[in-house]
Amino acid sequence: MNILICSEFYEPHIGGVEYHSLQLAKFLQKKNHVEIATTFEEKRKIRRELIKINQFKIRGNFVKGYRGDVLEYQKFLLCNKFDIIFINAAQQWTLDLLLPIIEKINAKKILFPCGFSRFGNFFYIPYFFYLKKKINYFDEIICTSKNFKDYLFLKKIFCKKINIISNGSEIIKPIYSKKEFKIKYNINQDEKIITNISNIKYFKGQDRSISILKKIKNLNCKLFLIGNNLSKIYYLILKILIFIFNLRSADKKIILLTTTRNEAMTILQYSDVFLFTSRLEYDPLVIKESILSSVKFVSFDVGTVKEYAKKGFGFCSNNQVQLANKLREFAQTKYAKKKKLQYAWKHILPKYHKLFKNV
Repeated sequence: MNILICSEFYEPHIGGVEYHSLQLAKFLQKKNHVEIATTFEEKRKIRRELIKINQFKIRGNFVKGYRGDVLEYQKFLLCNKFDIIFINAAQQWTLDLLLPIIEKINAKKILFPCGFSRFGNFFYIPYFFYLKKKINYFDEIICTSKNFKDYLFLKKIFCKKINIISNGSEIIKPIYSKKEFKIKYNINQDEKIITNISNIKYFKGQDRSISILKKIKNLNCKLFLIGNNLSKIYYLILKILIFIFNLRSADKKIILLTTTRNEAMTILQYSDVFLFTSRLEYDPLVIKESILSSVKFVSFDVGTVKEYAKKGFGFCSNNQVQLANKLREFAQTKYAKKKKLQYAWKHILPKYHKLFKNV
């Protein structure tokens, strides 16, 4: 099969959608010809690989308007003979520019809406009205949950059954031992480790992690805030907040860290609790990473997190005092290490390939 994956951003850009697109492309290219359509990135090195990356200098979406090579992208979709076009996420240009010409595209079309974060937003009312008119030109739709707003909206207007396939992650072998980890970050014997992994920007809510830590009493711990700096102003604010917190606190400290994914996953596996304080999410991959690492999570009630809390993998609430109390409880309780391989990519990606073959 010739497969095109349309993703607003792709590696080296870092984020959940980008990582999902990368894992899917790497898996599918084993038995298929796979190409990517994505935003032009100056830092990207185009190598001669099995996965061809088609870059377009385009920005925007249906609501914000577009800048760049709009017609070039639409011509690319119409003129290339793909068997399947997979769109990763709505409300972004790779989908929104496909919609006006969707009737003319002969390839089978699969949509992964990724949550509809702007559903209910006044400015996006025309967008979702337009989407209603176009949605049944798609051959398949994939959601991760029957309880989230993308599925609840689409099941009323899509004439076929919607596929449910969970997001996933992978287990990465620690790059150093727990003893080396404790020496590297000067961790005392009785110190508990709390980890938050997210890109550093306002919607990921690292400031709320600091606020929760303030509410915890009698806990000797270190909080690792790990992520790529995507907002210079927010990053500066965080550094100031952390400096003040560390100055005033005797038993709790915060480390702001920008590092590799392998080291971030190593720290997560050596953690006592995973703290997730994002303001806006769909089906966060980091929650799967905490589950696969057998580390209980404490999270705001965001996206699909409640479903995993109900299964016993963690706790979620929008009450910061409750979150602080549960975080303290989890940090002081030892849990048996159990493998939850149903959330590993190696069990999830074959479901995508089976669906693609059936289409």
